[in-house]
Amino acid sequence: MPTPFNRSHTTRWLQDVVLTTAFVAITAATHQAWGQAPTITVKGREYQETVDLPGASVHGFQVTEIRAKFGGYVKSIGKINDLEIDVGSKVNQGDVLAVLDIPEMQNKLAEKTAVIMQAKSVVTQSEAAIAEAESAVIQSKAALDQVHSRTAEKQAMLKLNETRFRRLNKLASNGSIGQENIDEAQFEVEVAQANLASVQADIRAAEAQIQAAEAKVAKTRADKVSALANVKVGESAVDHLKTLMNYTVITAPYDGVITKRMIDLGSYVQPAENNSAAMPVFQLTQTSKVRVMVAVSNNNVSRVEAGQPVVFDSIGGLPGQAFAGTITRTAGTLDPKTRTMQIEVQLKNPVIDTVSGNKVELKPGLYGSLTVICKEWTSDNPLPIVPTTAVGKSSSGNYFVTVIEDGKRTRRTVTIGFNDAADVGISSGLKVGEKVTKFVARR
Repeated sequence: MPTPFNRSHTTRWLQDVVLTTAFVAITAATHQAWGQAPTITVKGREYQETVDLPGASVHGFQVTEIRAKFGGYVKSIGKINDLEIDVGSKVNQGDVLAVLDIPEMQNKLAEKTAVIMQAKSVVTQSEAAIAEAESAVIQSKAALDQVHSRTAEKQAMLKLNETRFRRLNKLASNGSIGQENIDEAQFEVEVAQANLASVQADIRAAEAQIQAAEAKVAKTRADKVSALANVKVGESAVDHLKTLMNYTVITAPYDGVITKRMIDLGSYVQPAENNSAAMPVFQLTQTSKVRVMVAVSNNNVSRVEAGQPVVFDSIGGLPGQAFAGTITRTAGTLDPKTRTMQIEVQLKNPVIDTVSGNKVELKPGLYGSLTVICKEWTSDNPLPIVPTTAVGKSSSGNYFVTVIEDGKRTRRTVTIGFNDAADVGISSGLKVGEKVTKFVARR
């Protein structure tokens, strides 16, 4: 990248004064009369149109104040290469910075762990009760089967006695046997009926016993489900506590440098949760990437936009070194208090010095100047250059040159890129190779 065209504000102001004075003199002369007007050919020059922005400062890409979620006492402080982590320590993401001791949380964890063990014991008891109840169901069903087998026997006996009673009753009607035989047969029928009724009662009792056993099975299974639910609740509580206890280990959220340390062993750390006044324990700054930030005055805001190349130089502590980059973003609006707009250039560390080619670590806090290259004219497309005496200024405040086109003089409005009191760079309105006239006063 070509070295930016730089000039001090004082020199530029003096040049503007000289050029303005020349324009006034030329304009006054042209109001009198046209004298002999020499013709010159427009030349070209390599040039960079720049905006110089002093006061650019380097910031860490991320600066994080690390706080503890829960209050506790500092149990230990992390180490890097056997040295306690302190200001200037370079840490990697996930490195342990400090460990807190929170006894209340340990007690809660022990309590919830005991609750889980108790709930698991209930599950075991429920499983044993289910097995016992299921065994009772099997026994009740076996007993019912036995009663059913007795029912068939009692029904057969009743049928036999009823047949005998009818046969004896017929004999008694013929006078073949006496009444006592009929009474005896009747009694045997009634005994058989009673026996059958007793068996049927046993069936109902067995069925009721089966229902009771099955109900007990259902209850013990429900008890097991409840116990399993209690186990899950307890495990969830333990997992939650373990998750919370992870916050007792304070780790680095990204690679960076510790820029502040606010704790020592045994210090009490206030919880950050629901406490905006909680003090941070460390401050971590990411330096693998930095932001160069500077304010742009309102008269230059329209000339600056994201993507433009820049050079960061005139850095205190890094004399003679310069670093190239591009504008990453602009604020897009002006601060109503300062009437300036913030712009930002992101650079990856280490950066290459464009002067020496060496890699240099830019540290947050460095202060320098940012030069924004708004437009660049190269040897293939040079900036048109004319002497100051070829440029006039109209009554409306517009600059112009007189161009020779087809043998005729034509006034053309132009835009000034620079002036150095002798030459003027024309950023628009004129081309290299065209012919213009100088202004001279008539004698």
